[in-house]
Amino acid sequence: MKQDYEKYDNPEALLADKNLSDAKKKELLTQWIEDEEALVRGSAEGMDGGEENHLKSAQTALMKLQGEDT
Repeated sequence: MKQDYEKYDNPEALLADKNLSDAKKKELLTQWIEDEEALVRGSAEGMDGGEENHLKSAQTALMKLQGEDT
């Protein structure tokens, strides 16, 4: 099933979407991070799908949204 965040090229594009509320951005970025962490775990177990990893950029975008220093 395609996730809502997958329509964005990267987490920064999601963060820049003025049509989303901060709460929705947080929800989507949190899901993106969880999914990326699962991919990292799978990759460590030899299940590499070849997708670009956006874990760090999703974490950074979420910190920006929450007003934390990066």
